[in-house]
Amino acid sequence: MSARDEFRALRAAVLTVSARRTAADDDSGDLIRERLRTAGHCVQAQAIHHGSRAAMTAFLRGWIADPAIEVIISSGGTGITDSMPEALAPLIDREVPGFAMLFQQLSYADIGSSGMLSRAMAALAGGKLVFLIPGSTNACRLAMDDIIVPQLDQRTRPCALAGLLPEPGAGVAAERKA
Repeated sequence: MSARDEFRALRAAVLTVSARRTAADDDSGDLIRERLRTAGHCVQAQAIHHGSRAAMTAFLRGWIADPAIEVIISSGGTGITDSMPEALAPLIDREVPGFAMLFQQLSYADIGSSGMLSRAMAALAGGKLVFLIPGSTNACRLAMDDIIVPQLDQRTRPCALAGLLPEPGAGVAAERKA
């Protein structure tokens, strides 16, 4: 049996970017965590955080440096006046532009031309997959159900994003040498 035939549970962190949300009313974060767990992945960390671009970069840097985290999914902060894409920018090794294009296409089918205002994105940063998605529960459902969860399972997608991650125990240093 090849590695592609076996499910690999990924270790995820879920960030809600909001100055108004609390653990009691974080519906988008709850949905993301539920979708990850239902798919068999482990939620290693979760947080609700908001701050300046520099503060958000520092926060993301900490999770990217954490060896217990392989995937980061952040909801909120992707609107046209928000700064999560800029906060992530200095940490990116490789952007995954197709994610944003596909998300906008699916959003257009769902909410019309307002979907073009999303600055959702995906990238590799320090050997981790990082997704920035809008904070609305409907946008999180769309991203998780139609793109992210299916792409985190190498058994169902031959070019799954999960295949970009180093094998457990390989370490980021090994990936960067390759």
